[in-house]
Amino acid sequence: MDARVDSRIPAEIKEQASKELAAHGLSISTYIRMVLTSVAKDGLPKYWGIPNTETMSSINEVADDLNDHHLKGAHSRQELENLLIE
Repeated sequence: MDARVDSRIPAEIKEQASKELAAHGLSISTYIRMVLTSVAKDGLPKYWGIPNTETMSSINEVADDLNDHHLKGAHSRQELENLLIE
């Protein structure tokens, strides 16, 4: 017995995905069926949800900045603009 899967996504995303999939001979329904079947059989990929190198570098940069007690702060819009220009 088949089950129905519904998902809400922005219309432009659906349109772009539909065009890309169609270029490869796939429909959205076929692609979703393929992905869910793969997850059901094999689970998620080993590194799913682990940030790539670029994302991890950005995360580490933010963490370093948060730990730096010498960061300049602004108390007004003008001060902030001046700091951003420096």
